[in-house]
Amino acid sequence: MSGSFQHLDGMTALLSELFQINERIMCGDIVSARAAIKSQRMEKLLRHYHEALSEDGASSISLDVFVAAGGWVGITYSYQLSDGFVISGSQTPRRV
Repeated sequence: MSGSFQHLDGMTALLSELFQINERIMCGDIVSARAAIKSQRMEKLLRHYHEALSEDGASSISLDVFVAAGGWVGITYSYQLSDGFVISGSQTPRRV
């Protein structure tokens, strides 16, 4: 197998958005991961990127956010590419 894996553009953009939310939690602009997850903005964000992944050609899309260790927003995801390859994982996009 050659080359390296790269997420679909929609997934890359979602991970970037979650990184920014975790930055705002770290700076105190957002009170907690729990507050961020329960917000209408998060609901809207997940719905938007679910549609974006679908437009990128993914199917069987699952996106679920959770409070990760340390009080960050994490995401568990899975989606299937058009060739049948399934991508799944869990990440906490944040600065280390």
